[in-house]
Amino acid sequence: MRVLVVQNYDNTGLGQVGAALAEAGADVDLRRPYQGDPLPQDAGGHDAMVLLGGGQNALADEDYPYFPALLELTRDFADKDRSVLGICLGGQLLARAFGGDNHIGGATEFGWHKVSLTPAAKSDPVLAALPEQFPIFEWHDDTFALPQNAVRLAGSAVAENQ
Repeated sequence: MRVLVVQNYDNTGLGQVGAALAEAGADVDLRRPYQGDPLPQDAGGHDAMVLLGGGQNALADEDYPYFPALLELTRDFADKDRSVLGICLGGQLLARAFGGDNHIGGATEFGWHKVSLTPAAKSDPVLAALPEQFPIFEWHDDTFALPQNAVRLAGSAVAENQ
């Protein structure tokens, strides 16, 4: 399994996702487009993609001119029925790629906060193993509205979509 990992900011590594990918024997293709690494033209050659977080907001195309190409690449992964995981900024970009609205500011969570799973998460292959509520370290001020046909799996009192 070859996984494209898009790092959007310094010091935003894979953490536990990296441990899971290593355990699964994944071949990780790490790209840092904010440092000039080129993005692949399409999803060919990769089985999945992970979009990592960052300090910028998901609408900062002027400062991060690779964002539009990343959105197109995200849609290509979905069109080819390949998995995409968005973490923090990555989740906001994922929502944007499919027509969800990004909300800049007003959803501040910093530190350990409680996240609750929705009933739909019980059938999710990743989240189903988690308890209905759990603490998680959060560091964001932005959030997003889900795109049409998306399913909300988790939320908190501050940010409905996690």
